[in-house]
Amino acid sequence: MSDSKSGSVSRKAVVVAGLAVPAVVLLPLVLLLAFVLVVATVVQSQYGQSCSMASGSAASWVAWAKTIADDDSHGYSQPHRTGDPDYDCSSLVYYALRNAGLDVGPAPFNTHTEDAALTHAGFERHAYTSVADLQTGDIVWKATHTEIYAGDGLFVGAHYDEKHGVRGEKPGDQTGYEISVTSYASGYTAYYRYAGAGNVVSAVGSSSGQAVSGSTGSARVVGMTERDAMAWYGGAQGPDDACIAYAYGQCTWWACMRGERLGWKRIGSHWGNGQDWAASAARAGYRTTRNAPVPGALLSIPAGVLGSSPVYGHVAVVEAVDAAKGTITTSEKGKGVKVYSRTLPIVNGGTYILPSESLSGMAGADAGSVSDGGAVTGQCVAGGTTVASASDPSGVDASAEDAKRIARRKVKELGWDDAQYGCLVNLWNGESGWDLKATNPSSGAYGIPQALPGSKMASAGQDWRTNASTQIAWGLNYIRQRYGTPCGAWGVWQSRSPHWY
Repeated sequence: MSDSKSGSVSRKAVVVAGLAVPAVVLLPLVLLLAFVLVVATVVQSQYGQSCSMASGSAASWVAWAKTIADDDSHGYSQPHRTGDPDYDCSSLVYYALRNAGLDVGPAPFNTHTEDAALTHAGFERHAYTSVADLQTGDIVWKATHTEIYAGDGLFVGAHYDEKHGVRGEKPGDQTGYEISVTSYASGYTAYYRYAGAGNVVSAVGSSSGQAVSGSTGSARVVGMTERDAMAWYGGAQGPDDACIAYAYGQCTWWACMRGERLGWKRIGSHWGNGQDWAASAARAGYRTTRNAPVPGALLSIPAGVLGSSPVYGHVAVVEAVDAAKGTITTSEKGKGVKVYSRTLPIVNGGTYILPSESLSGMAGADAGSVSDGGAVTGQCVAGGTTVASASDPSGVDASAEDAKRIARRKVKELGWDDAQYGCLVNLWNGESGWDLKATNPSSGAYGIPQALPGSKMASAGQDWRTNASTQIAWGLNYIRQRYGTPCGAWGVWQSRSPHWY
């Protein structure tokens, strides 16, 4: 059969995914696909694998405000609004943003001066029509009230005092609602969205970056001794004794040893005290940031911040990042102390040192491998889900026994021993029998830890009604902040009649 030129073009085709695609159509498709791949490569080159990324800064000021809402030592008061211990609606927003490192002025604003302060800090104002307009971290506003949008239809804010007034005669939260997370959208007329950038600093300038969720697999380093760490290197203090210049067993020694184990190649042997590491690393060519960490980053903490030495500061290793919750999990050490871990807000007063090389040193016994920039291959934290080991039971509708297994792991991750776990079992046996849907018919307290109100646990996850892991995470954080340890809480619980903690 003879073909005309035009006819031959129209019938030439390539089989793609089982379909015959004309060549004239295939070429633009190939070019489009190549463009998409280039864009994806550029995006991923910043920190590595894209993995449930959210704005590190927005997530962190939301997380800070939720932490205040969870802590009943803080309540509502207009006369005493500076956080010692109380806030009003606008001062809560002010301190949340200031804690995130934003320049919102030297003193708390009110709703009348809020616009100027937020605009100066890099926010853009938009007309509010519905919750559907909002993104996590937006500041909602009307002439008489302001709050922070926490995502999933929830707001965190300071509402009114124990008498539904503004004076706050009694310090602290007397009702559980003075500062809380709610779903009530109270007639807002505007919202402000952060549009700032330039949060990652390097020797050649600044760029915009985001926190990357993931984990190095930190559970197996908690409780380690100096000898355990030296066993990584055949009894040496790092490869070729690279960490020997740091004081044995101190925070800098651990950060060097752990960093080398993770795959850092150029940690300096003389970066100084913990508070000096960020400046030393910057001089060595590393990028730094205050609000866009990745797993495997190092956290340099100024003197006196986060309980660090008032003279030397501190340095820690970022073992996990949960951008959706606005938190990091660390591994840390001090002289004469085994390796321990803390969960901290992403923005915490310290400066992160970002790895510039591929962190591939964790493919062995203590964790999984880390890809370029720190996003963990195959261990992404999606939607704020906490990284757990493969043997962990699911927290969703968990039985009492499964809930206890989850709690035992979390207790160990916090550096507590079996005695503390035993106290926790006794405490929550008395409170709820480890029933994740237990409800107090009188007070309305809910869940395994009997949070009052139960919605406070939304700060740990939006699935707080049905997920034991979320409830336990909230409960352990509450115990740590209020009583120090589970045994401390258990002792107080036993001393009260009727029992409560």
